[in-house]
Amino acid sequence: MDEQPNMSGQVYGGFNTIVRILVLALVVVGILLLLRIIFLFFGTLKTAPGYDFVISTTEYMVAPLNNIEPVNTPYEGIFDIAATGMLLITLLVEFIFSGIQGWLSRQQIKHKALVPRPVERTPEPQLIKEEDELIQK
Repeated sequence: MDEQPNMSGQVYGGFNTIVRILVLALVVVGILLLLRIIFLFFGTLKTAPGYDFVISTTEYMVAPLNNIEPVNTPYEGIFDIAATGMLLITLLVEFIFSGIQGWLSRQQIKHKALVPRPVERTPEPQLIKEEDELIQK
């Protein structure tokens, strides 16, 4: 028997795809925020390729927490507490969406309906001989 999703399984599958894309987007945002923290922590990394892109891209992400003052580091940089807080929030939301995605996957599998496959019948050799004899007569 083949398994095909019924209507509920298809709905769960669609939502599962949407949540999977959201989780992937949150992982990318988390990586960018982590890169921002590392780049700013080591002040000498200002010449690294991608520095300007990461800082400008993540600037609007940490804007809600910009009133938190960063701390100077001994590496000629700053410890961006706002970016760290936003990274923790992003990881928490990603964790919640991952749980939802797992639940949706289980529901999608649960709502698959068994659909019978057409069965091919093979005739018995004795019947084939009898039919051949009848055809020849």
